[in-house]
Amino acid sequence: MEELVEAGVVQRYDSSRLTVGQRSDRGVMTAAGQIVLEPGQEVEEHHMDALAADGNAYVTSKATAAAERRERVLMADALVEDLLLEVEQMDLRVNASGDTSWVMPYDPATWPSPEKLKDIRQEAVTQLRHCYARVEAGLAVDINDLDHIVVELLDRLAHYPSQFTQLALLCPRREDYLPDHAYTVTVLAMAIGQQLGWSKEAVHQQGIAGLTFDMGMLMVPERIRTGACELTDIDRSRVQRHPVFTLALMQTIDSLDPIIQLAALQHHERENGSGYPRGSRKDKTCDYARVLAVADTFAASTEPRHWRKPKLPYVAMEETLRLASAMVLWKPAVRALIQAAGLFPVGSYVKLSDGSNAHVLASNPQQLARPLVQPLEIDGSPKGPAIDLSQWPEATLTITRPIATFLG
Repeated sequence: MEELVEAGVVQRYDSSRLTVGQRSDRGVMTAAGQIVLEPGQEVEEHHMDALAADGNAYVTSKATAAAERRERVLMADALVEDLLLEVEQMDLRVNASGDTSWVMPYDPATWPSPEKLKDIRQEAVTQLRHCYARVEAGLAVDINDLDHIVVELLDRLAHYPSQFTQLALLCPRREDYLPDHAYTVTVLAMAIGQQLGWSKEAVHQQGIAGLTFDMGMLMVPERIRTGACELTDIDRSRVQRHPVFTLALMQTIDSLDPIIQLAALQHHERENGSGYPRGSRKDKTCDYARVLAVADTFAASTEPRHWRKPKLPYVAMEETLRLASAMVLWKPAVRALIQAAGLFPVGSYVKLSDGSNAHVLASNPQQLARPLVQPLEIDGSPKGPAIDLSQWPEATLTITRPIATFLG
């Protein structure tokens, strides 16, 4: 980089002069040669994270920035071709191991409180944010930084399988925030793997895939990501290429298994071949990607967006079921999601047959419509102890319908 500075190709730049929301008049790159901001691009929070992670910033001309972008696209395409050459040697299927000994449920009463859950989630999302910043800056990322998050999740899944999805669905989620979305998808994907009867090692791999699968969206501007404006053909092409961008960004993560890279590349492929970037069908798509597709679809439906409120979890689950019936999403994975999160998913508000409102706290895989619920006062505060509906006769107490909030 110093040679480029001396040659006048790039100039040192004080990135503290940038603020979120302003437009960059030139290309801004890191010492690793990564173009973080293109000329005319609006500065976003993750751009500032990447520049702070590197500690050095440089500005360059539009022509140099454009050339760097073309080179990055060509490199990404080459990585895809190289990875696909390895596919014939990969086992795309993950078989149920039959070994469920790693799942050893503890007393549900020892599961963390809602406030503690928020802290647990926030700490993990913050760790992931730091990893994403280094990836975007072109800096090396130690796989152990990601592994630490997954191991902690794996421990909670093993001991609290019925409550586990609370980490995804009961905690507040930020709008259009990639690390937050990745954490939600990871929790759901790991829960699906456990319900499918996968080994501990396979669920662990699924967790790493969940944390990394969507990093390419860092290279898609917010106006395109959020659909805040009418998209051009170029914009749509950029969205559909984000799995390819993910593959390029993944090269900074050491010791990342090729099957995890393939899962990221394929997470928008669909069972019937209607997905992207290559229109692969189920027989050519790895199981990790098929699970990510289900978790990503459901998570996105239940998250807030600029143009809509989050969908009711029950409604999102119905839509996910319809996609499975239409051979768009993998049916066994959707069935496993329902078993893990419930027909009335964890985090839902429901109306009970006695007229009271309740919050769904845990799933019941044996009786999907009979979860653990917390009855609520009219102001939303807990009303007495939680109720396991599976222990009550249906004629006595049951869920009559989902509701938008505790106020019904």
